[in-house]
Amino acid sequence: MIQITAVFNKHCLNDVLRGLFDNAIEGVTVMDVIGKGSLGITEKNNALDLFPKVMLLIVVSDEKNKESAMEAIRANTQDLGHGAGKMWITPVLGVERIRTGEKDASALTQSTPRATSKNDTVYTAADTPSS
Repeated sequence: MIQITAVFNKHCLNDVLRGLFDNAIEGVTVMDVIGKGSLGITEKNNALDLFPKVMLLIVVSDEKNKESAMEAIRANTQDLGHGAGKMWITPVLGVERIRTGEKDASALTQSTPRATSKNDTVYTAADTPSS
């Protein structure tokens, strides 16, 4: 199992989530973060120039889903130029669904398929649960 962590500009979030959901990757955690890339640190009025971003955490079961998730993120953020963001990969030793006790790959999938809708829902950090 693999965790993908991505940090990118907030205005790309809906497109990234739609790309993930279109590839059947629905378990995401979204957090508002501030940060600074590798362009150097400057101060204005005694405040560092940290920028608002979002951080996505996604755990997938295999390489195929890892590549699908990374491509969905890349395709919806790559054309932003400097400051577009970063993503990194971390091995996951184990996963357990708290409610049922399912472990590892079975804890990452839904036992019953969800109905999908193609609407213009706006997703925010408050309404994108990770389970």
